[in-house]
Parts: sequence; C-alpha cells; structure tokens
Amino acid sequence: MILIFQRVLVHYRVPIFREINRRTGAILCFGKNGPKNTFLSRVTPDFKHYQVKGYYPMSKIDTLVIQNVLTPLIKFKPDVIIVEFALCILSNWILLFLRPFLGYKLILWSHGYNRQTGFHPERLFADKIRLWWMNMADAVILYGQEGKKRIAPYLKNPEKIFVAPNTLDTGRLTEIRKQLERVGKDNIKEQIGFKEKHNLIYIGRLLREKGTDRLIDVFRIVSKQLNSVELHIIGNGPLLNQLKTVSKGLKVKFRGSITDDETAGKLLYASDLMVMLGDLGLSVVHSFCFDLPVLSQKTGPNGPFHGPEVEYVIDNKTGFLLPYGNDELMAKIIMEYLLDNAKQKEMKEEIRNIVENVCSMDNMINGFMGAIKYIERGNR
Repeated sequence: MILIFQRVLVHYRVPIFREINRRTGAILCFGKNGPKNTFLSRVTPDFKHYQVKGYYPMSKIDTLVIQNVLTPLIKFKPDVIIVEFALCILSNWILLFLRPFLGYKLILWSHGYNRQTGFHPERLFADKIRLWWMNMADAVILYGQEGKKRIAPYLKNPEKIFVAPNTLDTGRLTEIRKQLERVGKDNIKEQIGFKEKHNLIYIGRLLREKGTDRLIDVFRIVSKQLNSVELHIIGNGPLLNQLKTVSKGLKVKFRGSITDDETAGKLLYASDLMVMLGDLGLSVVHSFCFDLPVLSQKTGPNGPFHGPEVEYVIDNKTGFLLPYGNDELMAKIIMEYLLDNAKQKEMKEEIRNIVENVCSMDNMINGFMGAIKYIERGNR
C-alpha cells in the first residue's frame, strides 16, 4: 500500500495522481482542497483518496502545517509513503520518526532547494537540513534535471534521486489541440473574437514577480513598430487595475481568470507567442501543448526565479530566453518571430518533440514509478 501526502490539492495534479493510483493503487491523502486562488480551483478526486485535517499554527502562513498523518497510517498501514517535502510541513517529522517503528519506506517529492538561493549546504542552514532529510529518505523525487544536478554531488547515495519532470495532463491538452486543428485556426480566431493578424498572450497571476508590468512596456514598443497586433491577458491578481490604466490606448484585452481547458486552449491555439517576463512555471507546458513558443528572460540580480519548467524553453528552438531587463531586444525578437513563417514552423516541430519526449505526463509518472521500484528492490 502506498500513501501520497499533499498539503493542498489543486486540479492540475489530479490526472497525475489518478494515473499513479491506477498503476499502483496509491491512496492520495490531501489537506486543503483548492486554495483561495481561484486560478487553481477546487476539485474532488475521482479515485480512492482520504482528506486529512491540518493544524496551522500561524493563520497567515498556510504553508506551515501539521497534518493528521496518524489516522491514515493506522487505517491503511502503508508500505510506502510519498510526501510533499517542505521544511514548513511539520508533520513530515512525525512520518520520519515513526518510519522505523511501522516499517514503511519514505520518498520525498519536491524542488529540492530554494530556487532564489540555490543549493549550498556548506553555508546555508536550511540546505543543511534539506540535505539531512534527503540522506535519511529512502528515495527522492525532484521536479527537474537542474535540481538533480545541484543536489546529487552532496548526497551520500545519488542513485536514489529520480526526476519526475513537472507537467500537466499533456495527453488531454494535445487532444484538445488536435480538435481545434480540425476546426482551423482562422475559424477559432473568429469564434473568440481575435481581430488582429498577430496575437501575443500571457496566462498567469497578475503579480509583479510575474513581470506583468514590464510586459505592457514591451508590448508598447511592439505596437509602435508593428501593425495589427494585440496582447491577450488571461488571469487575475492585485495588479489588474494598474495594468488596465497603463495599457490605455494599446490593444490589450483582459480576459479574466479562465480554468476551463477548452476555453483557454482556444486562446492559446489562436495566439502566436506566449510572453512571460516573470517566473516561468507550468504555463510553459500549457503553451507548448498548443504549439505556442514562450518568450521570457534569463534570471537577473532580482529574478525572475524560474521554476523547473524553464528547462523546457530551449533558446531559439522552443522559445526565447533573453538577457534580463532588455525591453528593446525583447520587442525586436517578438517582431522578428511574428514575421518569420519559417521560424514558426521550425519551432512548432521542436515544441511537439519536447511535449512528446520530455515533459509528457508519462515521463512525470515514470519518475514516481522509478522511485517506487527502486525501494521495492530493497535499495536506499
């Protein structure tokens, strides 16, 4: 029996957990169902699960939690436990303490390190603790290859590190794209009210760390030099009113928060380029499933601090990773791409290869299965 503990269940994780459940019979034990952020939405799993109660010592920090792990331990008597590994989930210490008494194996699943500070256990106390945990665990699952590259040299047994590339339900999303292809891009553009020849898109929370304020600055440069171009912004957040104010006079369409895959898929499929100047995350995968390359910037002194999904953005092949803070260069690359049909076709082929062979849902699940089989063979 395998238990998977999650602090919060969000809708885009459900297909991954469903497939792991199908292959292994694993039971998902989750705490909160859907955060207040409606972009992530609430969801009810359609497979065997167990909702655990959590105690939050500080009401303003919902990442600090002690979950009731004892009840599912007694109820299910697991052989393997996979935990969301974060130092602030205090109940993980209970699972580590009880492991020798109850005889289960413990697998950690996380980024593995803080992407702002890197991984430096030789001088950072938090990383010393993370390294200690990873050495104590029976196996470790990381979100990306960069995490493995950073952490493996410090680990006593690097063979117990597995990578489950962070992704979405790529099978479902690409199937939606194929349905849209049968309708045709021009027909989809007409359906959703795209009136301009060239269309840029952003999808995500409207936050300063996402670079949405600078996105308008870059688009302003593009608009002055390229006719018939519009920017579509999907998402909500504290910068909404400010962005509406600074974008007056520009062809910017605010479309609100959209969680429906078909509706978001139409907008992505009808667009030409995703522009995200802040922290890259799963929106990269979402875009790629609809043949849409991503333009962003490399990490500078103050960010953006990209998630592991930045590994999928190969400069000039599946997108563009440009020097930090150069708005003029970003605008120039955007315009060149929009006017280069051959480049668009070339990138489309590269993106489909990445979706199929690198960030597919199967690859993510294979990372979990590799860790499970590793400990089943008696390794540690």
